[in-house]
Amino acid sequence: MTSLGLIPNVGVEIQTGQKNSLQLDVLASFWNKLNNSKTPLHINQTFLEYRFYKRNDLSGVFIGPHIGYGMFTLKKPNFAIIYDPYGGGNYDNDTYQSGRVAFYGLTIGYKKRLSQRISLEAFIGGGYSMSNYKAYREDNRIDITDNWRTFNRSGEFVAYRGGLMINYNFNPYKNK
Repeated sequence: MTSLGLIPNVGVEIQTGQKNSLQLDVLASFWNKLNNSKTPLHINQTFLEYRFYKRNDLSGVFIGPHIGYGMFTLKKPNFAIIYDPYGGGNYDNDTYQSGRVAFYGLTIGYKKRLSQRISLEAFIGGGYSMSNYKAYREDNRIDITDNWRTFNRSGEFVAYRGGLMINYNFNPYKNK
């Protein structure tokens, strides 16, 4: 999905056992606005994930708990929220948020080997995200009240990862 928006997502996976691996993913956008929007779109996210596969060759179904960190300046996407226990701020279309976010969740996916070096992977992930942010409309801060605070906070259960990846293996798997 991020490839369609020209947001690169690069990952490195290292085998740690017969059916386990450790993966580091980094995603980042490099522009100010998308499709002549009134709100900016800056995203970067880093995830560290420990994967458990059903097969010894690190293919097939996998599940992986992960933690992540990110920085953003964007219009908060309400469509991805599964449950918001705090009833976070919903603003109109001309507003955006800028801040930091921590992720704690789980990824489920499937990896299909096409050759010894190339594989195709589909995955979806989500969990709890906790954000500290400031709200803006046309570069003016709008969330300041009489009781001034540095950041707003928001926590919700949300689907925040997903996609289709093409993988290249530098060190091909060998049966032992």
